[in-house]
Amino acid sequence: MKSSSSNTSNSQEPLISIGLPVFNGSNFLAEAIESVLNQTYKNFELIISDNASTDSTPEICEKFASEDGRIQYYRNEKNLGAGANYDRCFHLSSGEFFKWIAHDDIIEQKYL
Repeated sequence: MKSSSSNTSNSQEPLISIGLPVFNGSNFLAEAIESVLNQTYKNFELIISDNASTDSTPEICEKFASEDGRIQYYRNEKNLGAGANYDRCFHLSSGEFFKWIAHDDIIEQKYL
């Protein structure tokens, strides 16, 4: 995968990229993002690729991205289809490791 850059003071920990492709996921999206932010492992980046959502997904993502520099929010101008949006998420990542998460996934604090 791509070379990593540390997001924490401990550069010994590898960067983990978490890809969150989403389309109209506002119903559970905030909880999914919060579960990532609550991880005990802190050296991660959350890549959100919004597939031209028409609900409040953009506002939710922009709010979280403005509050935490580990979140990178990208919005597609038009819907690319699910496969291409997943692909985009992966290609925007820079971590040594990669994990997918859906807009309605909740992960335990020690998952990473």
